[in-house]
Amino acid sequence: MNRITVPRLRAEAKKQLLSYRRNNARAYKNEAQRAERANQTGWTRAIDESRAYLGAVNPTKERFMCRLFGLETPVPRCRTARERMIKLSMELTVSESTLYKWREDILEIVLYAAIEAGLVCPFGIRAGETTAEPKPERMKCAKAKN
Repeated sequence: MNRITVPRLRAEAKKQLLSYRRNNARAYKNEAQRAERANQTGWTRAIDESRAYLGAVNPTKERFMCRLFGLETPVPRCRTARERMIKLSMELTVSESTLYKWREDILEIVLYAAIEAGLVCPFGIRAGETTAEPKPERMKCAKAKN
């Protein structure tokens, strides 16, 4: 069974969030490179949709998303993730545990947007596939036996 696990999905969403600015800049390259970047462009759109949703629902959470994952400005590499979380908790006047919960919410929202865009199929189910209907060949065999 080649199923994608939830932790692997979350890791992919986190990786795409952290490389958002780089992928966004690469979207304006020539035709050959653009064809290779279709997946990255899809993730960029999913992240933009997530930002728009969070901006409408909770602007503070959207600001936290931009700051934590470096969507607008680069993430300082000299600091650990925990140091950045503590600094953001002081700046946003929100507890550190709330920020960790927000981070998990953001990853889930980005994953949902990626699933809606068709970038990730967590259970191997594609749009338009139906497994409940029998295949036509089986129906012929069933009719021939009767």
